[in-house]
Amino acid sequence: MVSIFKPCSVRWHLAIFVFATTTLCVHVNAQTDKDAALSKPKYGVTKPLGETYAAVKSVADEQTRFVLYRAPIDTNKAAEKIGVVSVYLNDRYHTSLQKDAFTVVCLVGKKTEVRTRFLPDHTADIRPEFDTQQTVNTKGGQSVYLRVADLADQKSRIDVVAAKVAASELANAKQQMHTLSRVPGAQPCREAEDARIVFDPNVITFGSDAIFEPKKTDIHAISPQGREELKQIIQKINVKYKTFTDIKVHVVGFADDERDEALNLRISQERAKSVRAFFNSQGLRTTTLTYEGRGSSEKQKAQIFELSPRRVEVEVAVGID
Repeated sequence: MVSIFKPCSVRWHLAIFVFATTTLCVHVNAQTDKDAALSKPKYGVTKPLGETYAAVKSVADEQTRFVLYRAPIDTNKAAEKIGVVSVYLNDRYHTSLQKDAFTVVCLVGKKTEVRTRFLPDHTADIRPEFDTQQTVNTKGGQSVYLRVADLADQKSRIDVVAAKVAASELANAKQQMHTLSRVPGAQPCREAEDARIVFDPNVITFGSDAIFEPKKTDIHAISPQGREELKQIIQKINVKYKTFTDIKVHVVGFADDERDEALNLRISQERAKSVRAFFNSQGLRTTTLTYEGRGSSEKQKAQIFELSPRRVEVEVAVGID
């Protein structure tokens, strides 16, 4: 009996091993595909442009805000080659602008070197020399508008333009999003602090339960309880400061779901932006409603105070006459 069933027993165990291994591989592959889909960046080569340009009221005193954009397409030039124009700031690559696209970056310093290079298509060789170079003398608290114009010989030119001219030409421009800036010292742009605005010590920051699901940024990625808490924040602000004429609300998003800090920053910005849009839709009474993302810059603080790294905080400041 032993000699008859032993071979079968071996084959049976082998079959179980193969089945278990196959099941594990399918599960791991499915999980890997799911994780890859979740971590896939929102923008890329096939979707390089973001939202339409929106002007800002002010810039932080220590920052200079650079707005660089390609001149609008001339529809009368049907044979015009689109291409891209690569932009370098202080000798470091910043982005590659398509037609009708813009980019915004804030820097600190007294001058910035701007260089551009036109590339007709992705198969063209990159020339070692730049098309043009311009030194921009700057001071904090200002915006500088730089229009990148195309020349007939497949080269580019940089023009410093007035704010009104830029506003007109940027009306339909969309933000270039598919590349990451390598410029050292590049910062998220912040608004200037109003000297009449002071923080109310009772309502500086709300550490809410509005915690986003991992890697998600849409307002519906917050639990119903979290959205209800955001509504309570709105009601509290509207009631407590109903007699004030100057109220500033600043939404701050956080994230540390990814190893790539640039992706963390993008996720945190989108989360803060979603909450700001929610506040607008729910009737928050405020004279200024701004937002920013801080990525995982306050991870240590989150650990010390047992805060979620996927939280959103709301800062409130009121004016004093």
